[in-house]
Amino acid sequence: MLLIQELPTPLVVVDLDKLEFNIKEVAKEAKKHNKQLFPMVKTHKSVYVANLQKKAGAGGFLCGTIDEAEALAEAGLGETLMLAYPIVDKENFSRVARLIEDGLRVIFRIDSVDTAEFLDAELKKRGLRAEFTIIVDTGGGRYGIEPEKVGNFAKRVEEYSNLEFVGITTHPGHVYNATNPKEVRAIAKQATKGMKIALSSLRQWNMNPEIVGTGSTPTFRFDIKEEIYTHLFPGNYVYYDRQQALIFGSTNLERCALTIFVTVTSIAERCGKRLGLINAGSLYFDKRGHEILASFGQAAEYPKATLIGLSQEVGKIDVTNEPDIKVGEKINVIPNHSCFSNNATSYIIGHRKGIVRRIIKVTARSGSNMHGLFL
Repeated sequence: MLLIQELPTPLVVVDLDKLEFNIKEVAKEAKKHNKQLFPMVKTHKSVYVANLQKKAGAGGFLCGTIDEAEALAEAGLGETLMLAYPIVDKENFSRVARLIEDGLRVIFRIDSVDTAEFLDAELKKRGLRAEFTIIVDTGGGRYGIEPEKVGNFAKRVEEYSNLEFVGITTHPGHVYNATNPKEVRAIAKQATKGMKIALSSLRQWNMNPEIVGTGSTPTFRFDIKEEIYTHLFPGNYVYYDRQQALIFGSTNLERCALTIFVTVTSIAERCGKRLGLINAGSLYFDKRGHEILASFGQAAEYPKATLIGLSQEVGKIDVTNEPDIKVGEKINVIPNHSCFSNNATSYIIGHRKGIVRRIIKVTARSGSNMHGLFL
């Protein structure tokens, strides 16, 4: 029996009991409300976690990168894959084309005629057809067509015969700028209003999409109650984090499955406070949420100990109100944003009650397939 306390630090670790509970709970809610769950893979980038999601009832996956799509396909989990962002270069298209040629259902997302033209031409060269959804901008101001223009856009791209329109999708990513649950709810409602306008725009052209989808973990609890949606794309829910618990109201801190396991390397009186240093910094912790939470993380074992400063390899933790913390002690720090922390390493330690149970490979860590270009 190996305990995480016996391992060298820093490490990214995951409580498997919490991970499995989170996955099953969201899948159960989606099924209860008759929604297809297509989890966003970019949170965990792991075949192991994706397999848990599949077993729990995921109908497909939303992929943030082609690395993720390829990893899922290689593991036999790629029957239906949706790509979150437009593909507009030949090199990446060739990778996706191989998945389609292998019989996988790959759904593109587009928001411009240029993208549609490019995809259609490349598909035609290979004698392939593929499906796509139109990205709708429901307030995020990133990708997307304005809701009232969706019908005209769909009609415009009908000329590209190697592409088949199957739906509309949106990502209310600006919800991550929310400062409280009330604002989260308002953004969810705003997105739903936009999607209703987009759907009405399509129906003016007698188009009835198979997929009407939205996705984010903060808005999930509101999205599942909206009849308009057929598909939901949350990602962070597998781990959760401090943002989800303390800002968005998605969960509570006890449900946060991913932590950074670190060692307290120094404690001293500085500037009238008792401050400690840990052996993990900005390479493990995202700055997102810092403005509201006034910290980058907090110790799970000592909730009043908060991470207040970061350099690349060192974190500064305020232990003024946790006098029992000692130099040499190993602690778990809950990050503000677990998606960032997950991508800080190639392997995560899975444990149950502190006992190591498995090593989880971050299969599609950013750039993981780049080596293949040079072999």
